Amino acid sequence: MTMQPKITGKKIKYRPMMEAELSLIERDRAYQRSTRADRIARIAAAKLRAASKELIERKPKMAKWYCLRVESGREYAVEKFLQDAKVEVFMPVETVVRVHKGKGIESLRPLFPSYILVRCVPSPEAFHGLRSSKYVVDIVGGSDGYHVIRNEDVELFKSLSVSGDVPRIATDKTMKDGDVAHITFGPFAGFTCVVVAVKWCRQARAKVVIDVMGKAFEIESMPLAFLKKS
Repeated sequence: MTMQPKITGKKIKYRPMMEAELSLIERDRAYQRSTRADRIARIAAAKLRAASKELIERKPKMAKWYCLRVESGREYAVEKFLQDAKVEVFMPVETVVRVHKGKGIESLRPLFPSYILVRCVPSPEAFHGLRSSKYVVDIVGGSDGYHVIRNEDVELFKSLSVSGDVPRIATDKTMKDGDVAHITFGPFAGFTCVVVAVKWCRQARAKVVIDVMGKAFEIESMPLAFLKKS
């Protein structure tokens, strides 16, 4: 029970704050938090209206897939935020198995950490809304425009997401740090990259850097099977 001051003359006395009063205060605070959250959501939705599915439905032939770079570990938060704003979003994932107390536990994780795919009708307003979204760092591209991902590549990854596994492709076991390679598969197919570090495991990975129209983007975990040495 909280004590509330009661002023009488020059002396301050305290009286108990009743549980009913505390309940009303907590409900008022909860209402204010909810109202603030709703207001933020409405503002975000307004900013992203130009990138929403509604515009795609009106102009389907103009819609294209782009790639957002987001803060590490915030992929699912951005995915939900954009979905709530009615933006078409897709995040390729893979199944991983970790052993806990002798049992294998399966879970999903982003196939390309820090990157999420979105589809929208391109416009300055749409790109501004996407770039200004919470936890979004940038849109993959450079001074000459943003990188457009082919529909067929996205559809292929969507079909793979049913199994949640990376396709089995032969891996170049001679790949090493410092090699230059072509990306042959996935949303970054067609780019040349520099291999920064190779991690050998059941599904070998590489940290790579790609150059998109003069701007460097680092990809932390590129399946080595997606690379072909130059």
